Amino acid sequence: MSIRKWLKARKAVVRAARGMTLLEIMVVIAIIGIVTSAIAVGVVGYLNRAKVQACKAKIHNISQAIEVYMMDSDCPQSLSVLADSSNALLKEKQLKDEWQQEFIFNCPSQKEGRSYDLCSKGPDKREGTPDDICNE
Repeated sequence: MSIRKWLKARKAVVRAARGMTLLEIMVVIAIIGIVTSAIAVGVVGYLNRAKVQACKAKIHNISQAIEVYMMDSDCPQSLSVLADSSNALLKEKQLKDEWQQEFIFNCPSQKEGRSYDLCSKGPDKREGTPDDICNE
């Protein structure tokens, strides 16, 4: 093998093993950041919707417990009565919504057509806003 061929072969090996430049690394990191942020936005939205659905399910369960309680007696004074009774219809941890706020309970109802009101303040944790979640 001549020296010229050997030098060409050696030059090709050195080019192949050269590695990445700083600019290439920065571009790859930027692409990873963009993809990660896009995924994070989607996941956060999904988690918020899941909390709302879980809160609606919890309100439904509490409503059923209230109706069972009302078959035997009048309106409960508070939701804690449902957890304190000897045959507890609910557990104490079920009396808070997904945002760790107390449910708003009014018996008799302040709205027409219902015997009681059961509402969560929703994600913004403020009463009387459009995101409040109430029994039907």
